[in-house]
Amino acid sequence: MIGLFGRYFCLGALAILVLSGCGQKAEPAPPAPTMPSVTLVSPVRRDIQRIVGQPAFVNAYEQTSIFPKLTGFVEKWNVDIGDKVKKDQVLATLFIPELLEEHRFKKATVLLDRVLVDQAKKIVDAAAGTLQAAVAKVGQARADVGKFEAEVVRWQSEVKRLASLVEQRVVDKQILDESTRQLKSNEAARDAALSGVLVAEAQRVACEAELAKARVDVLAADATVKVADADEKRLAALVGYMQLTSPFDGIVVLRNANRGDFTQGITGDQSANKFSPVQSAQNAAPVFVVARTDVVRVFVDVPEQDANYVSVGTPAEVRLEAFNDLVLSSKVARTSWALNLQTRTLRAEIDLPNIDTKLLPGMYAYGYVKIIRQGVMAIPAACVVKRGEDRVVYLHHDGKAKKARVRLGPTDGTWVELVAIEKDGLFAPPNAAMELIQGDPDEMQDESPVKVIKPETKETAKPAKP
Repeated sequence: MIGLFGRYFCLGALAILVLSGCGQKAEPAPPAPTMPSVTLVSPVRRDIQRIVGQPAFVNAYEQTSIFPKLTGFVEKWNVDIGDKVKKDQVLATLFIPELLEEHRFKKATVLLDRVLVDQAKKIVDAAAGTLQAAVAKVGQARADVGKFEAEVVRWQSEVKRLASLVEQRVVDKQILDESTRQLKSNEAARDAALSGVLVAEAQRVACEAELAKARVDVLAADATVKVADADEKRLAALVGYMQLTSPFDGIVVLRNANRGDFTQGITGDQSANKFSPVQSAQNAAPVFVVARTDVVRVFVDVPEQDANYVSVGTPAEVRLEAFNDLVLSSKVARTSWALNLQTRTLRAEIDLPNIDTKLLPGMYAYGYVKIIRQGVMAIPAACVVKRGEDRVVYLHHDGKAKKARVRLGPTDGTWVELVAIEKDGLFAPPNAAMELIQGDPDEMQDESPVKVIKPETKETAKPAKP
């Protein structure tokens, strides 16, 4: 009994000890202080070269789809795919009979209007002659008035003299009556001459009006000729559209034209295969496609972070797999200046002279753009750490690491351009006296102590054990 009781007592005491031990919380051991070993570096001036490259295709410098402006029929086509063409060379001719007839009618109208102008000018000359005759008649009428006025004055004097002699019975009264009749006759002739002057003046005014009207008719006829001539030139331009010409020297890469094909300016060649390439948004097939191949170009889309360092003249290269990875050196010919909103890239174009037309549009290529920064302040890329959204470095100050935000330029993977560094809350250009910490970024904290070690040189390095 005692043995069994002692056994239960021991088990109970053991349970109490276990329960009391579970109620106590063990305190964690404090972390052992660490002081990371680092090396110090300073910004140095050096050249940084960054190469941006991507797959691309060879593109024709220009490639134009030739669509008809007018509705008509293909009367004749002169070139086929692969043919070399010159600028303004006729590729095909359309047949539009109603347009040709309208143009002929308008040309005849222009000739008729010019004849009417000549006729109007001759009418002006005739009216001018008639006016001169009317002016002469006015002068003659006024002269007649003067002549009859003089006769009136003469006979008035004669009548007055004879009347005095008749009173004195020196002259017979019959002579006085005859002189009186002569006076009245001349007075009537004078009045008639005055009326003739008025008639001649009226005729002169009418002739002046006729002349003015004839001159206006000449101006109207001239204006009619100009309108008709402008309309004829418009139709001549439309007739010119019946010939489809090449916009530049190049090669025909597509032909959809066949004799008798019905073409429309909006939808193009309706008889073309619906799977024909280079169709417009309205599924219109061009009659021809001409590519300019004396110069080709390759597109390179530069990422946003490198876009500011690419401009016209930036060195570039193109590698062509079809020619056993031939590398052609060139320069950036132009950029889009604005970034593509979808890809956030800058379009850079590289022009290449197409010697002997061996570079064919559509060839696979690889385009490179070389960003070269000469004599810039640079630091090892390993010194840069990302903290949140910022790029930071750690400066050595009184045995501690001091965090500072930085603004960076291009990097070649080993070195990175240091554009500016934060100092007292502001960004300032870097200087060669700065001491940057290079070490394990995971061990770095702001104001944490660091142990500076000097990198081993060839004289101090220990030989490796065999």
